[in-house]
Amino acid sequence: MGRSMVGGWLNSGLSANKIQIIDPNISTNDKFITENDLSMKSLEEIDLAQGTIVIAVKPQVVENILIALKGKLTSETTIISIVAGYSTKDIRNYIGLAPKLIRTMPNTPAAIGKGMTAIFSDSTLDQTIKSEAEALFSAIGKYFWIDDEHHMHLITAISGSGPAYYYLLTECLIQIATSRGLEKDTAALLVEQTFSGSAALAESFPNISPTEHRQNVTSPGGTTEAALKILMEDDKLKKLLDLAINSAAERSKNLSK
Repeated sequence: MGRSMVGGWLNSGLSANKIQIIDPNISTNDKFITENDLSMKSLEEIDLAQGTIVIAVKPQVVENILIALKGKLTSETTIISIVAGYSTKDIRNYIGLAPKLIRTMPNTPAAIGKGMTAIFSDSTLDQTIKSEAEALFSAIGKYFWIDDEHHMHLITAISGSGPAYYYLLTECLIQIATSRGLEKDTAALLVEQTFSGSAALAESFPNISPTEHRQNVTSPGGTTEAALKILMEDDKLKKLLDLAINSAAERSKNLSK
């Protein structure tokens, strides 16, 4: 996710010299680093007393990061966290009350400027800090602020994890098509263009609801209706998705425990 965000910021015109990467697991010879002329630093080389620090690591390792940061931060530091499951309270337990803290949940389409980011802060931010955060996330897609941090678990399950659901459905349809005789490349083209075109159509006509778009494709007694009867019978697809979303949201809640 961190790589997707950096890629999106670079594509939006942010200068590479404004970004410094701290990650002991990434080599300075990494293709992404070298091709974008990014600067790799150690924690000791960067002044953390001011500026913005984006924490984009897996929940399993965030404690070590926060412990390393503690004592190096001041009230002039802004922390932006994209760590799934970790609440602002969890993070404050390590970094204290001084730094400004923003919690977000973006998703990987940020890499091409099509991301979706939810933003929350545990305190009132001055307009300068708020505008800086909005500029970062508007550069990689759309964003919105939330007032109830608890909603982050559901947002993580719907939007943060959402691209994986799309890719899984894409995989399934390609596999079904190839199992019934189509060449894999043909099947992939059919499925991927159908999905990207459908998303673009919905984006182009925001006043038409998803339900209306579905109905526009569905002729009475036609092929689409035959398929939808299977998917919508007894709300089977909706119920399966509800179970999946609930599982992801519960996992988000448990990540920081």
